[in-house]
Amino acid sequence: MIRVSILGATGYSGAELLKILINHKAVQIQHLTSESSAGKPIEAIHPHLRGLVSKRFEQLDVKKISHDSDLVFSCFPAGAGILPNAQLVQAGVKVIDFSADYRFSSAKTYQAWYKLDHGAPGLLKKAVYGLPELFREEIKKAILIANPGCYATAGILSAAPLIKKSLINSDEIIIDAKSGASGAGKKLESRLMFSEVNDNFSAYAVASHRHQPEMESILQK
Repeated sequence: MIRVSILGATGYSGAELLKILINHKAVQIQHLTSESSAGKPIEAIHPHLRGLVSKRFEQLDVKKISHDSDLVFSCFPAGAGILPNAQLVQAGVKVIDFSADYRFSSAKTYQAWYKLDHGAPGLLKKAVYGLPELFREEIKKAILIANPGCYATAGILSAAPLIKKSLINSDEIIIDAKSGASGAGKKLESRLMFSEVNDNFSAYAVASHRHQPEMESILQK
């Protein structure tokens, strides 16, 4: 059995991940952390998981998690998981990070697009970009995997075979992509409210989306 813990398990990505993992025959769920809901049962935040997993959310304890886990999924927002993930990797625990913290090889690129200083720049070169269609063998051997962004996944997998065969001009690629409001997480913003998005459509971050440098760096490879 693979002992698995999830950091920041109260968000949308944590909920979907947990739903997948509890049906995985080779996985044993160890710890589910939440700084805002520690002590609460899982169903208090994710009622659709009632009866499927009998655990409570816990405060983050890196030492305890590293001792009990073979694999950790980090579902923190950008910046929040840099240091605990670095500590887990240092302890020999494999980490799959769902944020953008380890998607770039350059700390300067990360800072420019996410407006955050990277607290563990030495790990950026060790992280493997988590697209198995392109980096399957590298992922198998990696201790730190950077889970790709949603638009980046769609854009890279669409463009990569065309670039590889020189069928398109790499300087003239336009990614025209759409996503649901849940992609923004649980932010309390007026533009994300149901009454604003239901039966509606809007453009955002045109020509300046955070996934742009992510797509560029991977497609260059």
